[in-house]
Amino acid sequence: MAPLITPTRLLYVSAALSRWGDRMWSFAIGIFLINLHPTSLAVTAAYQLITNIFTVALSGSIGRLIDRSARLPTMRLTLLTQNTSVALASGLMVAAFQLEISYYCDRDIFFLFMGLVTVLGVVSSLSSSSTNTIIQRDWIVVMAGGDTRKLGNVNATMRRIDQVCLLLAPILSGAFVSALSASWAAALIAGWNVVSLFFEYTLLRSVYSRVPGLAKKKEDAAEETTPPPPSSPLQTIKSTVSEYFGSFKIFCNQSVAIPGFCLSLVYLTVLGFDSIFVGYLRISSVKDFAIGLAMAAGAVFGLIGTVVYAPLNKKSGAAVTGILGAGGLIVCYGLCAGSLLLPTSHLNMTTFQDNGTVCLSGSEEILQGTGSVSPATYLLLTGVITIRFGLWVFDLGISQLFQETVPEGQRNTVGGVQTALNSFFNCTYITLTLILPNVEQFGILIGVSCVACIGSALIYIAWFTCGGHTGNPGSDDGPEVGRVVANRSPDGEKGEETREVEKDSEIKDKVEEG
Repeated sequence: MAPLITPTRLLYVSAALSRWGDRMWSFAIGIFLINLHPTSLAVTAAYQLITNIFTVALSGSIGRLIDRSARLPTMRLTLLTQNTSVALASGLMVAAFQLEISYYCDRDIFFLFMGLVTVLGVVSSLSSSSTNTIIQRDWIVVMAGGDTRKLGNVNATMRRIDQVCLLLAPILSGAFVSALSASWAAALIAGWNVVSLFFEYTLLRSVYSRVPGLAKKKEDAAEETTPPPPSSPLQTIKSTVSEYFGSFKIFCNQSVAIPGFCLSLVYLTVLGFDSIFVGYLRISSVKDFAIGLAMAAGAVFGLIGTVVYAPLNKKSGAAVTGILGAGGLIVCYGLCAGSLLLPTSHLNMTTFQDNGTVCLSGSEEILQGTGSVSPATYLLLTGVITIRFGLWVFDLGISQLFQETVPEGQRNTVGGVQTALNSFFNCTYITLTLILPNVEQFGILIGVSCVACIGSALIYIAWFTCGGHTGNPGSDDGPEVGRVVANRSPDGEKGEETREVEKDSEIKDKVEEG
């Protein structure tokens, strides 16, 4: 009988605590910022843009630094900075609401406050992405011990945990904001991050002590990749730039670089229940609690995707399963594009004032001055909610391709570059939001999002059709399942290929969990 407490289950509990805090904050920050500047998405977009610019600039270098560092101390540092920064930012929000700071009062105080919140947001974003990369691109792979079936199951379970948090956290946060106040909701988020920090680290330290492989990171390999200390400020700049582009070179040398690009391209979308889309829905007369329910419904579809992924991956492999996700993206983004063709299209909206409240109107059918939600918005929400199924199947398939093929000494580097690419396309759509900040222009952003995400799915299908993935790891074709892994030097140069042969499927089923 398998033990009740295993490293894998401890990891699941830690992930649940972490993702709950992240999901509460990501939902609430959009509402908080809209409360401070309720007639425009510009402040929300600027916050996200600055956060993503720093992520693009620093994620690759941070990933490379993590590859050279011991696992446990690095994890401790990223957890500390992540939880502390969110707690401090939430505390600032409490102060802002209590002092009634807003864009329409003292502008100097408002922009000083926004500067502090943005700095903390940058720190939180970098540390959160680093923590996720460490766990999902490195620790999980080591814990799986080369078993691709177990790797797929753990990936699906981790994403399932995330979707459950996405299902419940927005509902509770929205209920707190609606029933109590934004100030109380911010205080709750601050308290959660302070308390959960201790438990998250204790659980991960226990995982580390129970899995000997996590302590066996090769220090000699790390030393080979560590450049000599710079002798002058100019040399420091050259070294930094060289390391930055060196990280991208390592990424491009991977056999799954094109799927990685496809995964990052789906981030060029305003249809993701982030703070900008939440702000748009609020301006469109959708209530906070209804937004939380919509996010929860999207999480249900994402949860279904994670449940479907594991058996499909076991039968067909990660690459083939990704095709299903790509098809789901095409269909659901097609619904979003269809909302632009309705008589009450988002492309036809104009703004007007109704009893002091900003409303939207494209015709009498949209609002009729009553604050109701347009049919186009209902269809758009249907597409956004159902997108989550294909998105998470697509994401899980590509993520596992990276886990199976990227060498151990480059996992965090490649993961950091992937995060940077994701953030780059995030920056692109946020920049478009700043260029087109008015709600009556939101339909243009919807169209751009549909083109980018449907294009991403088509590129992946073309890559697969052209034989980009020639192996089929994770399939059940016989007693032995092999996969080819390219051995690469720290500089990203491809070395000789070696074949890792997994054991008989019957033996793999007996591998102890954790």
